[in-house]
Amino acid sequence: MHTILGQASATHVLQSALNSGRMHHAWILHGPTGVGKCTTAQRVARILLCPNAQPDLTGNVTACGSCPACHLADSEDSTHPDLHIVVKELARYHDDRTVRDRKLRNIPRGVLEQHLIEPAYRSAQMNHHKVFIVDEAELLDLTGQNTLLKTLEEPPAGTYIFLVTSQEDRLLPTIRSRCQRVPFGMLDDHTVQTWVEQYVANQEEIDLPADQLAWVVRFARGSLGQAQLAIAYRLDLWQQTLDPMIDAMAKGKGAGEIGPTMTQLANDFAEQWVNRNKNASKDAANKAAVRHILGLVGEVCRQRLHDVSEQADPVDPGTTDRKLHLWLRGIDLAQDADKHLATNVAPALLLDNLAVQWAASD
Repeated sequence: MHTILGQASATHVLQSALNSGRMHHAWILHGPTGVGKCTTAQRVARILLCPNAQPDLTGNVTACGSCPACHLADSEDSTHPDLHIVVKELARYHDDRTVRDRKLRNIPRGVLEQHLIEPAYRSAQMNHHKVFIVDEAELLDLTGQNTLLKTLEEPPAGTYIFLVTSQEDRLLPTIRSRCQRVPFGMLDDHTVQTWVEQYVANQEEIDLPADQLAWVVRFARGSLGQAQLAIAYRLDLWQQTLDPMIDAMAKGKGAGEIGPTMTQLANDFAEQWVNRNKNASKDAANKAAVRHILGLVGEVCRQRLHDVSEQADPVDPGTTDRKLHLWLRGIDLAQDADKHLATNVAPALLLDNLAVQWAASD
């Protein structure tokens, strides 16, 4: 199994389990978005699904890479019939129209039953193992999580379940207690920059100047997924749009423009996302965009804090404190808004409220 850049400790836990021959049947891979959790789960699945997997020269169990199971697992669409990747978008294909017509805000119980629980108790189509990967497992509602408990307690032989989540605290304690948990951490900036440079080198249509590259690395905050998203959707232009407005607000001017502008940026992103991704939910894309904007606000504030500290006048500490307070307040408000986003508050209202409270804190 290839080690995800910067995630050696996490993959070591999984590889050790494979090497021991005592692979636990249920795992939670948890950590920030875009740091390789789902990719790692799929790489472990490839080994579990290979009937010829055996130790290599280093002693690590690996897939053979040449059997029919490996060819299917390696296919672009992961067409192995015993590899089941459960995502919220599967609701679009559910037999029940009420499930199909729901907004994709969670993973409905019907999707969980159809794509995990029912096939878990059927024989493996290739007469070996079955692997289920639930991406964004935090979107399982309480009913779905309780439904999953029995399968986690008494899984059929040769069945492995991976719950991939960036919000482990949203999983029930009873779910967490039945799984082996593997934490994934943020990647360091050097690792992110190296990956971005390699990614851009393989994309002929992308030109990434040095200043944009530096911005992408800062925006990514240790997440390769964030970095790729920033490049694909030119999120650096968001900061170019918001920077002058934020600076004007810091001087007591034009605060009313920030909220509507952030809302428009989020809407534009959501439309592009839906156009590029078949069966994607615009509501989910809009929430994702708001989360990215909040991350950008936090990054802007951190940069301003650094600038204020560098330019602090020891003769006038009061002015420095007021400036620091504004940017610290911005970070706090962005974090609060991110928490409220999960409660289905309208994104436009949430962003407007952030702007109003932020401007009032000066």
